[in-house]
Amino acid sequence: AVRAVSEVAQRIQDNARSHENHLQLRRVQKLLKGPKTRLLAPDRWYIREGWLKTVPPKGKETKPKMFFLFSDILIQAKPCSSMHPTNSDKFSCQRVYPLKECTVDKVFGHTKSQGGLISLTFARAKLLLMSSNQEDINDWYRSLCLAVGQLKSKNTVVNRREELLRQPLRSAMDGQQSPLTSPQAHGRKRAMAQEERPESSERLCSTSSSSRPPAGDSAASASKKIKLSEAPTARSQEASGSSCVIL
Repeated sequence: AVRAVSEVAQRIQDNARSHENHLQLRRVQKLLKGPKTRLLAPDRWYIREGWLKTVPPKGKETKPKMFFLFSDILIQAKPCSSMHPTNSDKFSCQRVYPLKECTVDKVFGHTKSQGGLISLTFARAKLLLMSSNQEDINDWYRSLCLAVGQLKSKNTVVNRREELLRQPLRSAMDGQQSPLTSPQAHGRKRAMAQEERPESSERLCSTSSSSRPPAGDSAASASKKIKLSEAPTARSQEASGSSCVIL
């Protein structure tokens, strides 16, 4: 009963978190303007947002930008013009950085006052973020590292799961093929054995027939012997007959 109650409570908490996350995604979706503002996606979670300064690569002045961090992407935006009649309180989306191939590093020695600098390296871009608030930059660093780490571990788990699912399928296919092939092999062996047995019997018969004389030959030889044995008697009779005539 306690376990069932805890499972129900966990489901309620998960549903509440999912609903809150959906509301956050819709709120940010309404704040952003531009072609790259489709935030509603499955398995995407809102993490945090805030102002950070971007450091240009050629020594130009830093510019404050608004950043929105999610579980799989980082969005860079700038405020819309205050003269705009409807979008004065909204942001224009500038860049969307995927966190799948992101590397997070903390850079030291580049800020004279309190604060810090974070280096983000992507597949085709590099971003330097700076803040004068030490606590704020540390929170951003921890959030970025956590998001990137969870995304990479999730990808490795998915790949590992696919590999594990493929192995039983291969073994099952091998197991299905082996029973089919083994009876065929046994059947072939039996057929070959049956074919070999008549051949061996024929060989035995041929050898026995070759060793023994045929029946016709034996009868002929017997008749010849009988005729030869009868020949002297006939000659004797002829001799006796001739003697009688002479007398």
